[in-house]
Amino acid sequence: MWRPLSLAAIAATICVLGQERQWVRLLEEPVFTVVPNPQNPRTLYAGGLGHRLYRSFDGGETWDTIVIDFPGGAAQFLDVFVHPRDTSVLLVGGSGFGKLVRSSDGGGTWQDVLVPEHAFLLPSGASIIAHPLHPDTLLVTEYIGPGWNPPRLYRSTDGGRTWDTLVPFTEAIPNCAMAIRWDSLWVVVARCDGAIFASADWQTWRLMSHLHLPGYPQESEIPDLLFVPDQPQLGFLAVTFLFDTTIAGRPNGGLYRTTDGGITWHLLAFSDTSLWAVAIHRWGTALEIAVGGFTLYPDTVGRPLVPGSGIVRTSPDGGSTWLNHDAVLPWGPADPLLRRVWRMRYAPSGTLYVATEAGLYAWRSPLSVPVSATVEEATVSLLLPRRQWHLQAPCSGMLSLFSLTGHLLLQQWIAAGDHCIEVQHLAAGTYVAELRSPILCRRWLLLVP
Repeated sequence: MWRPLSLAAIAATICVLGQERQWVRLLEEPVFTVVPNPQNPRTLYAGGLGHRLYRSFDGGETWDTIVIDFPGGAAQFLDVFVHPRDTSVLLVGGSGFGKLVRSSDGGGTWQDVLVPEHAFLLPSGASIIAHPLHPDTLLVTEYIGPGWNPPRLYRSTDGGRTWDTLVPFTEAIPNCAMAIRWDSLWVVVARCDGAIFASADWQTWRLMSHLHLPGYPQESEIPDLLFVPDQPQLGFLAVTFLFDTTIAGRPNGGLYRTTDGGITWHLLAFSDTSLWAVAIHRWGTALEIAVGGFTLYPDTVGRPLVPGSGIVRTSPDGGSTWLNHDAVLPWGPADPLLRRVWRMRYAPSGTLYVATEAGLYAWRSPLSVPVSATVEEATVSLLLPRRQWHLQAPCSGMLSLFSLTGHLLLQQWIAAGDHCIEVQHLAAGTYVAELRSPILCRRWLLLVP
């Protein structure tokens, strides 16, 4: 065991965390989704309009524009998937595109991998997911099936190269979003009519809950759904509504929460507000929630019929209190429809990315340092004999590795047991590792030779 360093001094070094986060506009083009590379969050992909995919290797400071097939048109890239293990593998699909394409070289070249015989449309919520323990096993849901028939599910067991069709749902009601629960590995699908289904084998489904949303088939939808990885009984979903409440009825819209894994849902915040996106991030033991609003139709004088576009709110305490960011974002365009929030994603560092038709925005600190990177008395100090860390994890959880300035260098979910963590890419020095489950399991101070 190695303990010559002062933990208090290291904690003080890392406490640059308190810097106030600021909003910046990273792209001025319409953006419908954004995803950080899970192994290198400085690499970002943003789905755009007209067959355009945007890529950044420096956290959004500069961007490449990748054109898939041809430039122009009305295609919206609603979902961009980065393989969690081999991050050079990308999958892209959306609306007005008609197929799913795959790249094995980070976006350099593309292959058509799923081209159904009908007008293939992905939902705007998460529509491509990977099995947490077998990341080459992927699942895709379409919005609606051919000829307005029940939507189909497609599965790949080879990282998206080939696909087979699973048993579709029995009703011709669009699928809106998918999520997965870490505790049971259940896939949970939300339909546009408020029905929420779950499957343990990704083929047979049971109804878990049914939100009684007004109207049918699409006055209300559930465009976003998620469960908290380290507390999978806790989940959130966003409800949007497309017509004035005097037409569609009440209650309508808002942020809903489950505490029993999706069996029951209750309105948490923003009653009668049209929301489209929700995201979460752990700051130490606190859970931060972000929501974004959406409006589909303007009225004859250009005002939104429903409260939605331009709404961006965050809660630092799991939904008890909320911060209003509507007026402080550098929006640019005045048209409220361009301020529709299509997707929100947190990077492991805690930076919040917001995809809108007015551009891509980031809410970040000057150094984007996560507040969870503090060192407590429970820290164990280790001198690694080689450039490998043989870790005996006391529990399953999220393993994060930080530099002493608080920069996130590695993050992955691991199961309880023995693991070999490669640190070949790290410079010699001292690092902080943290394994976090629903309660903190362990922290280490690592000296890399």
